[in-house]
Amino acid sequence: MRKFDPLSDVSRNLKIIVAASIFLAIVLIVNALASIYLLRKNSVQDRSDQLSNLTMVLAEHTGQIIFSANTALTSIHNLIELSKIEDEKAYQNFASKKSQFEFLSNQTKSNPILDVATFVASDGKVLNFSRSYPAPDIDLSNRDYFKYLSNHVEPSIFYSTPVKNKGNGKWVFYLAQRVSGKNNQFLGVVLVGVSVEVFSSLYERIGGGLGDGAAITLYREDKTLLTRWPFADDLIGMVNTNNLIEASLANVDVNGGVIFTSTTGFTRLNTAPLQRMISYRKVKSYPFVVGASVPETIYLENWYKNSTGVVLSTALSLIALFVFAYFLYYTYRRNAENQFLANHDLLTELPNRALFLDRLRQGIALSKRKRSKLAILFIDLDNLKQINDLYGHYAGDVTLKEVARRLKAAVRDSDTVARLGGDEFVVLLMDVDSEVYATAIAENIRIVIMAPIEFDALSLSTSASIGVALYPLHGETEVEIMNCADVAMYAAKEGGRNTIKFSDSPI
Repeated sequence: MRKFDPLSDVSRNLKIIVAASIFLAIVLIVNALASIYLLRKNSVQDRSDQLSNLTMVLAEHTGQIIFSANTALTSIHNLIELSKIEDEKAYQNFASKKSQFEFLSNQTKSNPILDVATFVASDGKVLNFSRSYPAPDIDLSNRDYFKYLSNHVEPSIFYSTPVKNKGNGKWVFYLAQRVSGKNNQFLGVVLVGVSVEVFSSLYERIGGGLGDGAAITLYREDKTLLTRWPFADDLIGMVNTNNLIEASLANVDVNGGVIFTSTTGFTRLNTAPLQRMISYRKVKSYPFVVGASVPETIYLENWYKNSTGVVLSTALSLIALFVFAYFLYYTYRRNAENQFLANHDLLTELPNRALFLDRLRQGIALSKRKRSKLAILFIDLDNLKQINDLYGHYAGDVTLKEVARRLKAAVRDSDTVARLGGDEFVVLLMDVDSEVYATAIAENIRIVIMAPIEFDALSLSTSASIGVALYPLHGETEVEIMNCADVAMYAAKEGGRNTIKFSDSPI
């Protein structure tokens, strides 16, 4: 079947269908993108709030543990003060007694947080401690808490860096307090040790539900790592040199200390950079900082799931939209094509007899209201049969199509050119002022039809016999005026062809 060239209104409607489909598709896509963006924003915000609340809870729990250890240390230190010890000899005698071992042992047994409790002499030697009696020969003079307290006359508690217990290999950090005699003489140190496993176990219980890649860390305020979960034995006691802790703490009042970073972290020195969410909190009243981090795969986990749903539903909607648009486009186009073919000549695509008669009826009705005239031009090609016989029907088809094109070009857009069949054409001229105007149009048509028609290497020529009838001069109905024009056309053929004849049958 030939290629269908829709009329302008059909083409416009088809373009509207396509444009509307594209617009709706864009709306769906934009809506999906907006939904995905909002889902991501809300997912990140929810996780951010959760992480901020988590570090707040961690800070409170950590503070409670430290408070418990502080209480134990204070009670031991208060016992010394109540004993009114003034010199080193009195301190050593007091601290070395078995009763003090029992006291220290009871302190550690009654407080599961404590790993050990110890009296230390002014030279760093252990005088008594909760694990055994008498105390073994242990020198603690090289420990940070001993060095600091031996040179600083102050009652505050010193929190040490963690050290690995030589006996069981566990990491412990110490809370230590200076023992001073008369005139603030340095007598020694009293201390309690807290195993980092206390914190690691707590953090594991709290953070175990966060997901793979999450971590919880505890630092001294100088950023010395005390412990973390998951546990990293080789990092305990090391100093964190990046600025993420400071950056987080600076945002505590803004967004709960939550920051986002892909910078290689202190505990990820040997791994590739990973985008993650981090939050740190200071432990109230104590020189510690606790923090938590979750990777992007965790804090965007819900977003990934929800976004997949949005993408899938949007994809299905787009498929449904395009299927519907395709069938609408195809159905409308097919119906328009069928309607076009029902009302037009297949070869020339000019209106056929049925469509022409409908336009003629409308033209007569309009002319009657306007009290104007219209003209009918019956056109018959004089030598189409000879062209078909000499050069074949394809040459005849070329001639008919070219004549149709020339007829359309010779009249106004408001006029109608139709093919009645065979070699017969008809033209409807609206708003004709006089016979002179109709004659001029007919003559122009006769001349343009006579122009040679190029076909392969040939030059075809034809002519036309034209019959003209006017409304209402030659008839008031479409049948009357069509008959008058037809009779005039036959008169033109009988009069020698290639001529124009007006109807001689006025009403």
